[in-house]
Amino acid sequence: MSIKDSAETWVRGAPGQAMILVAAVGIVIGGVVGLGAGFKIEQNRTRSDVKKLRAQLQQGVGGSGGTAPTASASLGQRIGKVTTTAGGTLTVVTKRQGTQSVHTTGTTRYEQLVKGSTANVVVGRRILVTVSGDAVVVLPAGSQLGRMVTNVSGDSITIAKAKNAKAGVIPISKVKVVDTTSAATAADFKTGTEVLAGGRGTGHDFSAVEVILLPTGSPFAS
Repeated sequence: MSIKDSAETWVRGAPGQAMILVAAVGIVIGGVVGLGAGFKIEQNRTRSDVKKLRAQLQQGVGGSGGTAPTASASLGQRIGKVTTTAGGTLTVVTKRQGTQSVHTTGTTRYEQLVKGSTANVVVGRRILVTVSGDAVVVLPAGSQLGRMVTNVSGDSITIAKAKNAKAGVIPISKVKVVDTTSAATAADFKTGTEVLAGGRGTGHDFSAVEVILLPTGSPFAS
């Protein structure tokens, strides 16, 4: 007699016991499946909690100094007058964002403006341009600020498009002031000086990758 025939005979002879056995097997299988599903749900929840915690640590949630900018945030600018300096932080009063704490690090680039000419504007370099287009700052190689120069002809400068701006053409005849940069030190940024800081910020906190000391009367000053 085969195992199948024996099982069928046993079920016919003891249907009650067979039903109990089937129910027990069902409970065991259901428990194993449920345990696996529960483990998967808990695993996903734990991963989600870890991601949230990492995001909070990056943003400085709960800190007294505001929300720290993340590395993935878009580059922006802060222009204003320095009111205090302490521990690598410049307190800068700006017209648009109010008082900003501009934080510098060991990798922040310190620069100051020096007089240049339109000959300094070459393809591949980044420049800062005033809204009116009459003043230009030629940024140093490796700078992340400003707009890339894509073409220079006899009468115009073409700059690449940016995230929120189209590509543009600046008539050279309109440019009245051209400055380049030279190296500066943190000590050059004193109370009362005007600065242009490039970096990333949230709220009143700004993490600077580059700070430029602006001379008195600069078209870029606040």
